[in-house]
Amino acid sequence: MKGYRSSHIGQQFGLMSVLSLISMLLLFYLFYSAFSDTFYEEKKQESRDLTTSAVSMIEGFYKLSQSSEMTELEAQQLALHALKSSRSFHDGYYWVNDSYANMVMHPERPDLMGINLAQVEDINGLHLFSEFVREAHKGGGWVDYYWTKPGVEREVFHKVSYVALFEPWDWVIGTGVYLDEVEAKNNRLFIQSIELIVVVFLLMAIVSVMWAKRSTILIRDLAIKDPLTGLYSRRYLNESGGSFISQDRRNENNHLYVLFLDIDHFKQINDSFGHRFGDEVLHEVGNVLLEHTRPEDLCVRYGGEEFVILTLAHQFGSVHRLAERLRAHINALELTENIDLTVSVGIAMRGCEESMISVLNRADQYLYEAKESGRDCVVSESV
Repeated sequence: MKGYRSSHIGQQFGLMSVLSLISMLLLFYLFYSAFSDTFYEEKKQESRDLTTSAVSMIEGFYKLSQSSEMTELEAQQLALHALKSSRSFHDGYYWVNDSYANMVMHPERPDLMGINLAQVEDINGLHLFSEFVREAHKGGGWVDYYWTKPGVEREVFHKVSYVALFEPWDWVIGTGVYLDEVEAKNNRLFIQSIELIVVVFLLMAIVSVMWAKRSTILIRDLAIKDPLTGLYSRRYLNESGGSFISQDRRNENNHLYVLFLDIDHFKQINDSFGHRFGDEVLHEVGNVLLEHTRPEDLCVRYGGEEFVILTLAHQFGSVHRLAERLRAHINALELTENIDLTVSVGIAMRGCEESMISVLNRADQYLYEAKESGRDCVVSESV
């Protein structure tokens, strides 16, 4: 029964863990979808900001040429050099063409310098340089097209660029992002996030399992053990009695004995010294029972000042000696108050096919006889 319950709890915990992980992944997928769109828009905005910054930089060189500090040609050469050098702080690159689609500067394609590219098409038939010029003259804008990557000249990739016009020199300046690189970065973030989620989930699962195991043990102990004495509860006696009966049946030479103990005059102890001291007495009696019985014996606080011990033994004599030994140790307890603590004990051996309730009742009857006989003694059936 206990194994079934533990297994059932484990199955429920496992199901809850799986559902929690699925929920976390679903929420993260929804977050990832929203994040992907945001990430793409951020990259587009980054291209726009970079292009705007490049135009402002070129304007600075233009002003120098207007102040006669350098010639216009020198200013243009310095501006183009600055744009070429921008890779140190810019993942991509700038290019410059004029309003006639003539290439002015392209750091990755020097072979295009001075060539008119108005008729150059991408794989979708878009005249992309003519489109650059059109968007730039409209005040700036994005162009979606396909273009080669640095170092990969025989293959084209999807790209989005922002272009702007620097009118004094009739330059169209642009820079952009390759969408496969954006997606790759996005996927790396996604994988890293998934790994983090899994690690966090596993850590949470380990902690939860440890906590659940500890809590289960604590709850189980609270359910089956008496917190004051540390002995098993009457409820556990009812659950475990069948196990002792089964062991009794399996071995003809082994018999089940029930010892019923009761602290003598316990009400007077409570009335005279208070319930706190009475609790201390119960605790110390519980310790005696645990210390002087075997691990396989079952020691139970049956209720109030009554205790029950289930033990399997070959001979009645050993059980009777156990009862007398317990009685003597309890009488020898040195408590804070000067009292003579005694117990009465009744012993019954389970008969063939006798139920646990029946043998408990008989042991209780012998306990009653011990009380009637003057207390502080052991009474049992004639064996």
